[in-house]
Amino acid sequence: MCATRPGWPLAILFVLLVPLGVLHADESPAQAKRTISVTGEGEVKAVPDRVLVSFAVETTASRAAEAVTENAKRGTAVVQALKTQIAAEDTITTSRYTLEPRYETARPGESREPRITGYVAHSEVLVESRQVDKAGALIDTATGAGANRVGSLRFSLSQRSEQLGAALEKAGASARAQAESAARGLGVKLKRVLSASVQPQAIVMPRRFEAMAAEARTPSTPIEPGEATVSATLQVVYEIE
Repeated sequence: MCATRPGWPLAILFVLLVPLGVLHADESPAQAKRTISVTGEGEVKAVPDRVLVSFAVETTASRAAEAVTENAKRGTAVVQALKTQIAAEDTITTSRYTLEPRYETARPGESREPRITGYVAHSEVLVESRQVDKAGALIDTATGAGANRVGSLRFSLSQRSEQLGAALEKAGASARAQAESAARGLGVKLKRVLSASVQPQAIVMPRRFEAMAAEARTPSTPIEPGEATVSATLQVVYEIE
């Protein structure tokens, strides 16, 4: 009788495992949903209603104080002239100011430190206006008052969120139309939206004008804002019957 004892643990283990296996076999696997995936795109055209342009005054002198004084004089004249061209809701802000020494570097063969030959003061103001049709007039006014550099000129949209929303609505309608066409072709019916994801949105503005020397400007500066393109992409997964 002692020889049969080692078999008891195996018998008990076998009895315990069998019901578990039976229970697992009775479970029915979940049926995978049938789906259609589509990508919808929407686009909205809009005319920019804001213009941002910066103007700089650069002055040089042998002494730092002289460069600063002359820069302040010309910078004030530029700001006062610009104020006559903008509306009450428009803004003029100082965006940058620097004062740096100008050096004379050593010639080849000379063993000396660079010498300071003068100083350069640089002040810059940023104008933000809703009068996009006056961008050229702003440039002419600033340069006529003493600005000797025109910074980057760019346009923007004040109703950006609304225009992105309109583009998304078009993207959603496009996705729905594609899914319906695909369902008809496959002989199935759309049931519901399982998921929808918005891809990074894009706003393509008209060409940006880079910094330019004031001397290169013509007496009358024509600037047209052009048209901006607001686009959106929507990826949608539909369940089908």
